[in-house]
Amino acid sequence: MRRNRIAKFIAILGAVAVLAGACGSDDEEVTSGSESGEGASIIRFAFAPDPVWDWLADTGELATWEEANNIRIVTSSTWDEFTYFAGGHGDVVSMGTQEIPVLEQETSITTVTFGKYNYQRSPMMKRAGDPYNTLADVPVGSNICVSSPVSNTGFWTVAAQELHGLDYRVGGGDFNLVVNDHFVNPVNLLRGDCEVAVVIPEAAAPNIRAGEIEIMYDGQMPFQLYTTFSGIDDGENHVMSNLFTATESWYDSNETNAKAFLALWERGIELWVDNKADIVRAYPQHFAVEEEADVEWMVEFMEGENDWFVDTVYLEQDWVDAEVEIWELMKTLHPDNPNVLAEDAPSPRFETLGA
Repeated sequence: MRRNRIAKFIAILGAVAVLAGACGSDDEEVTSGSESGEGASIIRFAFAPDPVWDWLADTGELATWEEANNIRIVTSSTWDEFTYFAGGHGDVVSMGTQEIPVLEQETSITTVTFGKYNYQRSPMMKRAGDPYNTLADVPVGSNICVSSPVSNTGFWTVAAQELHGLDYRVGGGDFNLVVNDHFVNPVNLLRGDCEVAVVIPEAAAPNIRAGEIEIMYDGQMPFQLYTTFSGIDDGENHVMSNLFTATESWYDSNETNAKAFLALWERGIELWVDNKADIVRAYPQHFAVEEEADVEWMVEFMEGENDWFVDTVYLEQDWVDAEVEIWELMKTLHPDNPNVLAEDAPSPRFETLGA
């Protein structure tokens, strides 16, 4: 019963993802190329709107990389990469750690994850003055605004259970989770459509700066909160919202292209570190900022421990071993939760490609 329900959910959203992918790319329809093919190889890549990608393109770094490597990246922009990939589209996608085994469990897709990019950063937020510091303070049955049944909801469903013994999921449980876009949810929260909301920080930056919205859990984002209940204490940040994940068939035929792909994003991280303020100013649409004060707040917020970009895109095996421990916590979730894993769920493949 559960598998049929999830399969139907994926099929519906996968169809939506086809439309989103078609609208999200300016390139003509292409077929993915392999390293052995003639002409430039093609990498079909789906990911959320991203300022570093725009900076790579607008500064000419992307064009230089494509020419040097004889590769062209055809992009599709979507905030729900899970459903895009689940629909069978793309060679490489940015996907969260918790989403990969769910994808493999519920579809016939086999994956290889070979790089990392963003930590899970969607904190739980409240209206200023409301008496909620944690989910345990929110009345059972309340509306909670979220962006997806999977994605960051996968993290919060684990956190709710481990920290508070609460059942947090779309379509049931102790709360009514209402799905809307990240950039709509701050408005929904302020006008009272939901009691709390889970939102990427950049979508609520002006409201947080103005003191209208506050981040719960003492200001912690998921990758910071995770260490308080996970038992993982290796000095590294964990729980990714964006890993670089490919279909196994593509990866096994294109390992050299995968290495080149990582080198491009490693360059992107270097540019982010060196040009953070300029990138925020160049692409205010990615950070929901318009006024200079909002730009400065966003830049300051992301300094130090709050920066959700990785130090390096390259994986190390010790880090991977600690990262996937969250899969064991997912196996103890309510059986009707879209993010639950069966005891015999797949253990998706990771590859530690060197720089």
